[in-house]
Amino acid sequence: NGVKVITSTIPMKAPQFATMKNVNYLPNVLSIMEAEDKGAYASIWVDDDGFIAEGPNVNVAFITNDKELIFPSFDRILSGCTAKRLLELAPKLVKQGRLKSVKTANLTVMEAKGAAEIMYIGSTLPILPIIMWDEQPIGDGKVGELTMALSDLLWHDMVAGPNTHRICVPY
Repeated sequence: NGVKVITSTIPMKAPQFATMKNVNYLPNVLSIMEAEDKGAYASIWVDDDGFIAEGPNVNVAFITNDKELIFPSFDRILSGCTAKRLLELAPKLVKQGRLKSVKTANLTVMEAKGAAEIMYIGSTLPILPIIMWDEQPIGDGKVGELTMALSDLLWHDMVAGPNTHRICVPY
């Protein structure tokens, strides 16, 4: 069905803490509480330079109107294992002609809110479509076809993928 999100006003973790797994979940909890108070599922953080960062305990990704899949750069946020795996799997949709490209890049809020599709990505989801952000519909306000195709790729990989595939993490 997709979820509604807000832009969080809760300060995000400093980059040196956000880029490694740790037990400081207080900002995540506070941002979820803030979102729930506003009738939303969760939030999206914007970094000090005005670029999209991440959600609480999840990565976020965008599909532009030109069918580019863009993840925020991982230099100030946790590069989640599920997001990294999706970066490996998504080129299959490029080969099929369904996506134009897959990349990481800095996105402004205006660019991000103009996306055709937005999704949370995380190990407990693995993909959760976002259909509204700050009361503004994303795309046509419905779960996008490409988001579901990416979800299918991840689910298939988890069920039938290589059982020895491991993602190296720097901590």
